[in-house]
Amino acid sequence: MTSREVTAKAAPGSPEWLKMITASKIPSILGISRFKSQFSLWHEMAGNVEPEPISESRQDDFDYGHAVELAAAEYWRYKNDGWVISRGEVQYTDDALEFGNAATIDGRASRGAWRRIVEIKTARDLAEWGDDGSGDVPADYAAQVIWQQLITGWHEPANIVLWPQYGKPKIYAIDYDAQIAAEILARVREWNASLAAGIPPELDDTISTYETVRRLHPEVDGREVQLDPDLAHDYLTAVADDKEITKRLRGLKSRVLDVMGKAQTAVVIDLKIATRTPGRGDSISLRSNTKADPAEIERLAA
Repeated sequence: MTSREVTAKAAPGSPEWLKMITASKIPSILGISRFKSQFSLWHEMAGNVEPEPISESRQDDFDYGHAVELAAAEYWRYKNDGWVISRGEVQYTDDALEFGNAATIDGRASRGAWRRIVEIKTARDLAEWGDDGSGDVPADYAAQVIWQQLITGWHEPANIVLWPQYGKPKIYAIDYDAQIAAEILARVREWNASLAAGIPPELDDTISTYETVRRLHPEVDGREVQLDPDLAHDYLTAVADDKEITKRLRGLKSRVLDVMGKAQTAVVIDLKIATRTPGRGDSISLRSNTKADPAEIERLAA
């Protein structure tokens, strides 16, 4: 076994950390992250843009998450008699790999010679987490955990403890899959090759990519550039369409909220359509069930 615990951890955001393949980067490398695109991560690792600074509200989320880890670890221990869990995170690296790598584990669970990964996540509710009620872990989080299992060599089923702001904690199990781990490793090697060759991923339509493109060229030099006519046409058409769609969606959200009143969830028969969640102060957020198929509504209502 070539993995070892790291005592001098690279600080997140540091030049050393940016060049390493860490568990948090795996979803973006695979193109399945809900938060950061391949394009954005590539340019950060290439040194073309600085990582986005952590906002005050985001830092508050991190602080809350660290505080929750203590309670979540204790909850996990009660549910797993005979196991002990580390107090605080630990980091491992695999020296057999030809590139810098790290797997930071929220909790290292031990029982004799057995080791198990325990990750802790927070969310306002299951809808925000990504669980549609099926009990399936979101793909980006599952990929992170499989990377951690690969780097540590701990192939016991890992656990994710979800600590929602509303409702009871929930524990998910992630089985190690050697084939998926091998595919992830192959994609990481392709990723490193693209960085070495200076070939970035294709543009996509995510917010993350849009914000990165804006930050790549912050200067304005007064030049004029010719656009492809098709691109210009599509852009102006989309701008006009967006105004109409935004207006229509706002009206539909108002109607849904009006029907819901004080209710938490809106359904058609047993299909969840939307959820009301408390925001800051007296505000209320309406979250749609993006996994619901409109065609299913027609079948249920028939």
